[in-house]
Amino acid sequence: MKSVLILSKWNAGAVVPAADQLRARGIRSVLISEIPDTRHRASCDDHVVVDWDSEDLPALVERLDERGIVPLAVVNLLEPLLPWQGGLAAHYGLPGAGVGLDVLASKTLVRERMRDLGLSSIGFCADPAEVDFFPAIVKPSRESTASRLVRRVDGPAELLAYGRHLAERGFGDTEMIIEEYLPGVEFSVDGPVVEGRFHPVLAVEKPDHDDVRHHDAGLRVHPPQQDHVRAGVPVLTGMIDAFCADLRLDQLWLHVEGRADENGRTELVEINPRFGGGMYPTAIQEIGGIDPVEAIVSMALGEFTLDRLGPLRDRTVIGWVDVEADELGRVEIDATEEDLCALPGVVKAVVVDGYRVTDLEQENYFLRFALTADSVSELRARAADVLSAVGEWRVV
Repeated sequence: MKSVLILSKWNAGAVVPAADQLRARGIRSVLISEIPDTRHRASCDDHVVVDWDSEDLPALVERLDERGIVPLAVVNLLEPLLPWQGGLAAHYGLPGAGVGLDVLASKTLVRERMRDLGLSSIGFCADPAEVDFFPAIVKPSRESTASRLVRRVDGPAELLAYGRHLAERGFGDTEMIIEEYLPGVEFSVDGPVVEGRFHPVLAVEKPDHDDVRHHDAGLRVHPPQQDHVRAGVPVLTGMIDAFCADLRLDQLWLHVEGRADENGRTELVEINPRFGGGMYPTAIQEIGGIDPVEAIVSMALGEFTLDRLGPLRDRTVIGWVDVEADELGRVEIDATEEDLCALPGVVKAVVVDGYRVTDLEQENYFLRFALTADSVSELRARAADVLSAVGEWRVV
């Protein structure tokens, strides 16, 4: 049975839209996840269970062979599963295998490659005892998602205390990287990579970013508004273009995060081999005229071409807000997506009534909305109107 594998962990991985894209092409989808009763099971044509943490690639291959499943491609939007994606691609001779994917699977290897290419001067280290730069950002090198376990530390004592905290929580063996914290404004750039060239389609400024927890917060805006951020976008894009050429990357989407300060320094924060989460797909479609999920599926099949890109609509001001719960429990919210979408400028809204917060070490967004306007001031006013319409929400 010729099929495309969709990898999922923690019920994440854009399973439903990816399966819909495959169904429209007349291709079977096989969900690979660690949850036997995953809520996405009914969205796919088949489901194979694998324990990502305790099993290995041969076990999954044997399971697929027993079921007569012959993969045509692997769709994966989760960084922790990159080694599985690369291993499956290599085993079955599919698009996506290669040293480039191995590098992207490790933030430490990305930093080393950027340094060796002369593209970055940011300090980084894997050994807490050798860190001589503060403030610093501590984060997982491989098991990264939703800013999980990311923490800013301002000195050696805080760094050691956070190491003890991780050990007490059972994360003492997690491979971490410690990076120099760069003051300035965080921004991101999204786009496809074709034949070693990075083609940006969306640049987003994050003026309200939470620099303490290193979480996205407040309003995010396209196009970037501050001069030093606008200047930093082509600088970061050039870095990533050279990085992609060196690794000969192809048929890949990148979500790249950077920082730019008023002194003209621009540095990479991290590279994610997927599109940005939340409202990023909506913004990419509004600005770039392309469905990023359709692009990811095409890339998995090795079929993506640049003629899929539409003309960029740079005159459109688009922004979005994610609202995060900050205590454990179940979120109750009375607002509905229909009510919010009826407000001026709102393009899309996602409301998760009943969202469960089980871990404060990661982002916990239960409300998201994207909207357009003629100016940033109008955008902020419209965002305030949406939040006012949302009213009270509770964690019980």
